[in-house]
Amino acid sequence: MSGCLQINSQTWNLAGSDGMKLFLPREHRTGCIYFQTDWSFLPSAVDPATAPAAAPRLRLRLIGWVPGLRDWRDLENLFLGYHEPIDGQELEDTRGPDMWIWPPDGTPPLKYGHWETDLKFGERQGREFEFSLTAIIPTERVSKLKMDLSLKEFFKQPVPADWELPEWINEVSDELSFGGRVELREIFCSAPINTARPLDWAKQLARRELAVAEIGAGCVHDQDCPGKFKVSDVSTSGRVVVLPMPAA
Repeated sequence: MSGCLQINSQTWNLAGSDGMKLFLPREHRTGCIYFQTDWSFLPSAVDPATAPAAAPRLRLRLIGWVPGLRDWRDLENLFLGYHEPIDGQELEDTRGPDMWIWPPDGTPPLKYGHWETDLKFGERQGREFEFSLTAIIPTERVSKLKMDLSLKEFFKQPVPADWELPEWINEVSDELSFGGRVELREIFCSAPINTARPLDWAKQLARRELAVAEIGAGCVHDQDCPGKFKVSDVSTSGRVVVLPMPAA
């Protein structure tokens, strides 16, 4: 895996990737694929190949959902823009994914919820996708102006034409870009609490919903796993099946 992250004028090299996780079943929606991706980065002056494991890292996480896909392979060449329609349809909550950034040695995410994100799943090779991400945080005055314009549109009040908007309308306080690859590594399934064979049930679901032909051994969790995920974030039943993709 390789990749490069640019935040304003600072460059970070990819140090590690947890790959892409898909979540099933898709609660409250049909025909959607939920995904999560995680990366860690080191400053450009540090060689990831020789950096100690304890070296402070910048961490990036994306969590989003994609409506209307037949299976995971349809992520290829898919663009997810901020408030952009998918397949010509404007769906509820359609937008780029939520993004978290942790600074080196930082625990709380930095500026969660402020980023406007655009991402592209590019060409697929096996279970790997070319992957690119751009994101911005508008300045405070831009955010306020856009909110005022949205309110006027909602209440059907006149809004200024594009040429009447101030020249700083595209002003940003932070911008980010990432280019690299992401690999499908795990599928998370929320298994019914009374399922006698949750592993078999989850594998059947993954094959039917995601067209995954080969699946690893898998494991069942009935309680939170520190450092990886919380059952409460994935399932209301309290049982989560994790299905790893087999080694290439």
